[in-house]
Amino acid sequence: MVQVSRETRAARGLRVVAPRLGWALIILMALYITVPMLCALVFSIYVPTAGFTFEPYLESVRDPGFPGALSLTLLITVLTVVALLALMVPTMVYLHLRAPRWRPIIEIVCTIPLVVPSIALAAGLVTVLRSMAGFGRGSVPAQISQLLQNPDLPVVLVGSYIVLTLPFVFRSLDAGLRTIDLRTLVESAHSLGASGATVLRRVILPNIKGPVIFCAFFCIALCLGEYTVAVTLGYRTLPVWLTQIAGSNFRASISMSLLINALTWALLIAMTVLAGRAAPARTLALKGHES
Repeated sequence: MVQVSRETRAARGLRVVAPRLGWALIILMALYITVPMLCALVFSIYVPTAGFTFEPYLESVRDPGFPGALSLTLLITVLTVVALLALMVPTMVYLHLRAPRWRPIIEIVCTIPLVVPSIALAAGLVTVLRSMAGFGRGSVPAQISQLLQNPDLPVVLVGSYIVLTLPFVFRSLDAGLRTIDLRTLVESAHSLGASGATVLRRVILPNIKGPVIFCAFFCIALCLGEYTVAVTLGYRTLPVWLTQIAGSNFRASISMSLLINALTWALLIAMTVLAGRAAPARTLALKGHES
């Protein structure tokens, strides 16, 4: 009886301490994230000689290199999101329907970017592009190298970002497709005369809206913050531009970094809200299908 009472007391104590410990960890994590951000915010808006001012933000926007860096980053972001979803969504649907045995192999291949550092990926790309250009001007490999490195349409950078997002996109889409009865939905739509494109657009995508939104927003966040590959390949995206102006106007670079960070957090919150709204809709659809 004494041992049982001691175990009961220990269990009660654990139930009391566990929530408090959880909240303490959450508070510590929140402080770890917010305190540096608040310090950076104060540094960006407070100038000892002028007091509180938003002039550093205006200076960062007025910098001559800002429009070009912003337009290039937005172009890369749009191309990466479109190409990534156009490539991965049909591939994952085909993998689940026609080739489920290949799923472990594809998963391993898509997980490789988690193991290989981005600087190694960039160095490999530089080596390959230089070797292709070494065939001489006018040769097919040299023309392909020039096409991939076009400064107005950086295909090589878009492809690199797609590779970097593969591990997260694969797992997100795979989890979303596993939550629905994909084969039954596709066969039912085909029996009603729907084409493959119609099935993908009007049947499958609405049921995996949450994972698709996550993939798009994660890709946007990566394109806005990735530095290593862009600077190694010689492109002046927003992160590269921020590093360059930090030498001449550090306060302006901190100001723009805060704006980009705030945009990333806003995308994360929007992703969470939209994914949460998509989950109940998918649950209701599945219940209606079962009934």
